[in-house]
Amino acid sequence: MTTAPSRDRSGLLILAGQVLVILLVLAAWYFASGTLVKKFILSDPISVAQTIAAWIRDGSLWQHLVVTLQTLLFGYGIGAVCGIAAGLAFGVFPRVDSVVSPYIVAIYALPKIALLPLFVILLGIGIASKVALVAVVVFFILLFSTRDGVRDVDADLGAVLRLMGAGQMEINRKVLIPATLPWVYTGLRVATGYALTTTVVGEALSSNRGLGFLIESSSVRFDSAGVFAAIVVVVALSFLITGVLGRFEAASSRWRS
Repeated sequence: MTTAPSRDRSGLLILAGQVLVILLVLAAWYFASGTLVKKFILSDPISVAQTIAAWIRDGSLWQHLVVTLQTLLFGYGIGAVCGIAAGLAFGVFPRVDSVVSPYIVAIYALPKIALLPLFVILLGIGIASKVALVAVVVFFILLFSTRDGVRDVDADLGAVLRLMGAGQMEINRKVLIPATLPWVYTGLRVATGYALTTTVVGEALSSNRGLGFLIESSSVRFDSAGVFAAIVVVVALSFLITGVLGRFEAASSRWRS
């Protein structure tokens, strides 16, 4: 049996290894900038840090970050709720799934970014068009993940509970939902990366605010430090969102157990 001190040492070793990886990457980056690659193309970490600090001081970073977070959270929330609901419906009613599935698959195969001009025409160049695009991307991921989770539920468990006098609501609460949740969490994790990517790309293509716009505006000005600084902020945001989602999943797992 692993003791608490050994677990603590293992955790510290993992943390030290993670910090070492970051330091090695930063050192290699610093060495490559201006040595292997011109600084005009590959900015160094110090310049990137100075750019982020300047954005923080003048408040521009927070303005762009808030817009990106609004787009991401609204689009992710709408897409996740609708996708989970549709996935449950298609999983519980397979005949409906058989009728609608060919059209869903056809739309899913369409590159979602191609819908952005349509959403801009319908909703304008503001945040609403990007929210709609993110929602569509997340919707399909959660739909298929949830539907597959419902299909994977052991039908014999529901039949046994039904023979014992359980109603459909009780069967859903004790069998369907707990068995489907891992599939839903997998979909949520996968959708996080796609949602953030779609948000940034949408802002870069048709917006005057957000981290995506910050990347695009720095690029057209050939500001390598600005491009890398915005990318670093996006990566940090991705780490934060993934960590929050992981904690939520862990808390839910304790509740289910």
